[in-house]
Amino acid sequence: MMFGFDGDTKGLKIILNRIASNDDSGKLTHKEVRAYARCMLAIFEFLKIDTELEAEIKILLAALSGSGIPHYDRSFLASSILELLERNDLLKIQ
Repeated sequence: MMFGFDGDTKGLKIILNRIASNDDSGKLTHKEVRAYARCMLAIFEFLKIDTELEAEIKILLAALSGSGIPHYDRSFLASSILELLERNDLLKIQ
């Protein structure tokens, strides 16, 4: 556990929803989205994510943090990660 962080993905989902709904109007800049993604990668090991989904979520976060990616693609990546996190929540229930 890191600084009292319990590994819950609720906050991560809030940020990813913000990125997923971002468009070219620039609510979040590329620089801000990349900073969020790098920070999410830094805490990734502390998240409660099923091992079946870890690799896929991690590679999508890495892609999200890359430079030269348009807003549309970043939104798509964030939406894809959100879908995987929803699957992760369903796996925890079972």
